[in-house]
Amino acid sequence: GGGYSVDSPTALWWKQLATAVVFGLGLATVLTLIFTPSMLALRVWFWTGAYRSFNTLRALSHGSGSKSARDQALRKAAKKVKNPEIIWDVTIDPSAPRSVGGADLKAAE
Repeated sequence: GGGYSVDSPTALWWKQLATAVVFGLGLATVLTLIFTPSMLALRVWFWTGAYRSFNTLRALSHGSGSKSARDQALRKAAKKVKNPEIIWDVTIDPSAPRSVGGADLKAAE
């Protein structure tokens, strides 16, 4: 004489359990796939923006001839290059003494 009964005390318990499991899995999915990566990305975006703001203020406070200002101008110019290519100059003898500040790498467009 088995059978199913609707809205019996046992059936109500299973409905509540199923509802809790479904909403718990839904919330865990949102937290795992959306919230956590967003917070990790927000941390990186914040510190990148803070670092850029600090460098901009430093470049402005030290003047246009400072190293910070030159670095910022070089970064801005490098963003305008469409297809950067680095060429290694192999004509230089590696055993020869090098001058201070001599560049072995040359950028080409």
